[in-house]
Amino acid sequence: MVTPKYTITNLILNYIVKYELAIQKIRETPLQKSLLEASKEKYQAEEIDKLGELISYPIGYNKSLTVQRGQVLPSHRNTLRIFTNFKNAQDYLNTYDRKSAIKPSIELSNHLNRILLKNIIDEWDLGREKKFSEKPYDLYDTWYKLRDYYPSITASEYFNDLFQWILNDTTGVHKLIQISILLYEFIDKAPYYGGNQITSILTIKAIAKEYGYNPYNLIPFSKALYQIAEDIESAFKMSKAKRDLTIFIEAVLYTLSLSAIEISKDITETFDQKIQIHKNLGKDLNSRQIKIIEYLNNNPKITRQEYTKMMGTSFMTSYRDLQMLLEKEYIQQRGNGRGTYYIIEEKPEGKVKEDDKEIKVFK
Repeated sequence: MVTPKYTITNLILNYIVKYELAIQKIRETPLQKSLLEASKEKYQAEEIDKLGELISYPIGYNKSLTVQRGQVLPSHRNTLRIFTNFKNAQDYLNTYDRKSAIKPSIELSNHLNRILLKNIIDEWDLGREKKFSEKPYDLYDTWYKLRDYYPSITASEYFNDLFQWILNDTTGVHKLIQISILLYEFIDKAPYYGGNQITSILTIKAIAKEYGYNPYNLIPFSKALYQIAEDIESAFKMSKAKRDLTIFIEAVLYTLSLSAIEISKDITETFDQKIQIHKNLGKDLNSRQIKIIEYLNNNPKITRQEYTKMMGTSFMTSYRDLQMLLEKEYIQQRGNGRGTYYIIEEKPEGKVKEDDKEIKVFK
């Protein structure tokens, strides 16, 4: 394979360093499994939401969260099929690692393409690599207009050369640069009959996870690309015109580094809040009560029966625990009789301090 032309600029180096520092923070933050799963649910719902914007099929965050939780109603399955398929592909990436049967290759992209377009296009077109003279199916693909024609190239051979370069490169090219180049080639060549845009995003996410640059599959690549959608397209056009991928690589690494920094801050703040909860609550609450406060921070409510079962205590012990939390105003009681349940204390919002007001900048 002929390595694409590009220059390693200070911007590229800066974005790589920021990205690596951000994911190092994520890896070093010891979130409990429940908190990590809650974070993954939030980020992957955000990913679905922004994917909809990116492919010009917006559904909003609430529907995206419904999709992520697997709660789509039968009447909405057809209209939300691309998103439920995307969720299924994300679930596959959650378990994808070096031990997976399918290594980074065109076969991996084929597999993702089949998951994404199942029950959307005909079965024989799932994962089908088109001829470069063939017009692809442009549904759910806003990058379609950027593609070019390469009638003398075979998709599987061309992309497997790219994947082999990523897997076996001995020149020390950074994986994030290689991932950016692979994305460029996916946009330019559009190797599949359909679903090229989403397939390319999931493919680079899989490779990033394989090499440690997408811990827990948390970084929302489609959200990152949506945030500078017009700039990505402009950078692609300029790079193509100059036959130099530097500007495109800079644009991709810029938005990915911002997303990684955002996730790392959110993760570390979540952990710090957890530590603070234990520090403050541990003064006058037992471990069961602290656990239930953490539970209610991630869940809307709990009943006494659920608390008793969760903690493995007697009914009277549960009653005393919950009464103490009520008296100390950590929780509130709702409902009556068997319909009684408990929620986190709703504190009235105070006046906004002057220092907390948003500072507006006018151009």
